[in-house]
Amino acid sequence: MFRGAGHLLRLTADLVRRPRRRECPEPVRHRGVAQGREGLPVVCLVNGGSHTQLAKGISYFLSHADPRRVPHVLHDLAGDTGDPESVEAVRRTLERLAQGFARSVNGSDGRVRFRRFGLVNWLAQPRAGGGPDSVEGGVEGGDHSLLQGLREREFRRRRPFGLLRSPETELAVDGHVPWWVWLFAVHVFPLAWFRVRRGLGREYRWLLNQPYLAPRDPGTFIGFAERLTPPHNQVEDPEQLRKLLVNAFLEDLRVAFRRRIWRPRTARRTAYCVALLDGTDAGNCGYALMQAIVDVRNETGAFDPLLVISCGAQPPPAGSPVRADWGHRSLWELTDRLYGGWRDTFLHTGRARNRSPWYLPVAVPELMVASDDPEPRARYELTRRLEVGQDARLRIPEPPLWARRVVSVVVACGVLAALLGAGGLVLRRENAYRQAHCGLGRFEDDADTLRTAETGECIGVSRHGFTFHSPDPALNETLARIAEQNGRADAAHRAAPERPFVTLIHLSALLSSTGRATGQLAYGREALQGAASAQSRQLRSTGGAEPILRIFPANAGSGMRFGTRVVEMLEGLKRQDPSIVGVTGLDQSRQATNRTIRELTEVGLPMVATTLSADSLVRQSPMYFQVSPQNAREAAVAAAYAAHVTRTSGKNRERQVRVVGSADPTDTYSKTLADDAAQQFRTRGFRVEKVTYTPPPAPGGEPVSDAPGAGAVGRQTCSYPGLVFFAGRSEDFETLLGGISESCNSAPPPLIGGDDVARLAADPERRTHYPGISYDFMDFTLGSARCDGTSELYAEMSRLFPKECAKVPSSSLDGHAALGFDAVKLYINAVKQLREEAAGMPLTPPAVWHAISGVHGDEALDGASGIISFGGDVDRQVPLDKLLSIQHIDEKGRPAQAGFCGRVGGRRQAAWCPELEAEKGR
Repeated sequence: MFRGAGHLLRLTADLVRRPRRRECPEPVRHRGVAQGREGLPVVCLVNGGSHTQLAKGISYFLSHADPRRVPHVLHDLAGDTGDPESVEAVRRTLERLAQGFARSVNGSDGRVRFRRFGLVNWLAQPRAGGGPDSVEGGVEGGDHSLLQGLREREFRRRRPFGLLRSPETELAVDGHVPWWVWLFAVHVFPLAWFRVRRGLGREYRWLLNQPYLAPRDPGTFIGFAERLTPPHNQVEDPEQLRKLLVNAFLEDLRVAFRRRIWRPRTARRTAYCVALLDGTDAGNCGYALMQAIVDVRNETGAFDPLLVISCGAQPPPAGSPVRADWGHRSLWELTDRLYGGWRDTFLHTGRARNRSPWYLPVAVPELMVASDDPEPRARYELTRRLEVGQDARLRIPEPPLWARRVVSVVVACGVLAALLGAGGLVLRRENAYRQAHCGLGRFEDDADTLRTAETGECIGVSRHGFTFHSPDPALNETLARIAEQNGRADAAHRAAPERPFVTLIHLSALLSSTGRATGQLAYGREALQGAASAQSRQLRSTGGAEPILRIFPANAGSGMRFGTRVVEMLEGLKRQDPSIVGVTGLDQSRQATNRTIRELTEVGLPMVATTLSADSLVRQSPMYFQVSPQNAREAAVAAAYAAHVTRTSGKNRERQVRVVGSADPTDTYSKTLADDAAQQFRTRGFRVEKVTYTPPPAPGGEPVSDAPGAGAVGRQTCSYPGLVFFAGRSEDFETLLGGISESCNSAPPPLIGGDDVARLAADPERRTHYPGISYDFMDFTLGSARCDGTSELYAEMSRLFPKECAKVPSSSLDGHAALGFDAVKLYINAVKQLREEAAGMPLTPPAVWHAISGVHGDEALDGASGIISFGGDVDRQVPLDKLLSIQHIDEKGRPAQAGFCGRVGGRRQAAWCPELEAEKGR
């Protein structure tokens, strides 16, 4: 105990406590502006030799601070021998201080990582064995050896690399991983990582940018690092080397204490680091180290959070530079005004670039000896209570509320929860987007033009080969082929931008409502194959007026029920892509198809339907065309054929007919065909009886009427004396055949089916499912075809879809491939005609529509499904006298043509056919 002990403890406490803002000391404010520099003094305690435990007492005071220990290191310099000015002595002292500050005893918030000093210290320390060939450093003085040593140092500091390179790991993975994986993991990756680390690591970059020893000489990191290694560093300036070591040490402390809002740990450092140097005198490196610290502070101008307290028995020798910096001895008195006096002096003269303002020398009074005599002991106890009673426990400030560990944990958990919530929200939205867009992400091709309907079907436009989740491999292959040809079309357009470039939308019902591949929907694939064949032929054309064609398949769902929603997508796509000039396809004559046609008219796109035949379709839009005949013509041909058969068969059949149609009010095709057939048959002298059936409802739907099903109607026809004309769908005709097979397979009634029955006939498995029952049906082509090269269509299909050629003799019966081929050819011819007649006219949808209406006479299209001519009448939207054939299926399921009506090249129609209509102007 000594007089003034309380002042010393208060001085230590004032210097150790870190302010909430800025750094120590508290600045002087003039007109609201802080003035003076920041810095911590070098406290020099002169104890006269009687205070052997003074440094340990201060260490005890710092260790028992409230609420946590002040980071400090007590280092005794009395044992250091050798040259006090040597670089090695300063390096060893800084190394021990760094080891102390890095200890876990200081707590997770008080520990400091010395990356920069660690690198400089490793370079500057002598190697084990005293030579460059030692194993410890591996530093030979050459670039290769130094790099190898640095690399091994980095690998030892990081556990994953050490684990990979350990003998145990090598034995464990030997024979279990490929050699190239082991080579990459153990050699290639670590070496590449070290090269990147050496160029981008913070300590490596700092070493080349710090101000001491001219680090840019010789211009590379490895060259400067070699200068720092022994024995090369012996030719360097020792003072500069000491400052480099000290600056690296202080820079690590600066980084650890630098306040950053994203590093709350720095705000929790509310006490500065304290270096207690015991036994400082002229015989060790204490004074040299303190001078280097002060010089670095003056030369860098940077604040460092290190409070140096040296304890020495005697002051520096009189006349020495250090003694001169300390000032007159009368200023060393330990009083309560000591800190205030130093602070005022430092704030006014701290920028003077000399050492004096940094030193705070303190003369410590002699120890008071505790006596057994009552009076001296009473004085001793009174002094002890007065000096240290109130300051026996150092209290350091609590960190700000936002920086406390509990708050940090709560904030981290909150941020994590927010991130997880945001991630969950994004994931949920992405999943919802994928569910709404056929499983595609928002950045995938086709996602913008595809939607998932309520039935689970994928509807929309496929521009990049999306298969609509079709389970039919043949359909997927067809869609992939069209996507590949679209890519070729884009390349051809880039190579020849002067050629006309057009895009067609093939809109159809590609999928059934259940999503299963069904025979009833094979026609959708065949129509696409016909369109793809026309596109392929056109892509091989190179003339200047020959258009470059793309085809975008589009799915409107089963029964075209979502056609209007697809048209909404087309409207946006048309604004983005002006090359879109028209639409083909359009399956099934239903009310949904009528609405789709009206929506397409509002968008301004002309249409060329492939298989539609309902009479009412042409009334939906003046921009609508079709390459198939209407139901009125189909009924007239069917009635003429029935009259011919009744007259020439030799059987005593009643001249009466039962017309069977669907009771579904949305099936426009069945209703108009049944009405037309009843009228035409009456014209031919037949007694007509109309019967309706109820088709199977959609999944989850209700029956459309109380009429019997198609099977019951089939059983009822067994007792009918006349012929039966079926005006419904192919799947319902199959059910009707099942009813006939059950009741009168040996003597079935004569049957004539509409053109939709061709879909059943085109499937050889379904066609032969009811042997013994023969029937006739209307066909939009001449009948069975072959891939023998005699037809443009089937020659092209044999090249694009060779697997389909085996099916062509049957699949060609429904004519969907031929009709799809002709619909695309109609557009191609219209574009060619526009380019030839008006080369400067923009290829807009209205212009193409006008060109299609002019297809007649010499401009008529001699297509795969017959001659397509609109007769020269601008209001005509249906081909004139379009080909219709009668196909007969015998008891064994074999097809044969019974005759045809219409215009087919130079061939003449059957004698019983209705008369041909003359073209306008001929």
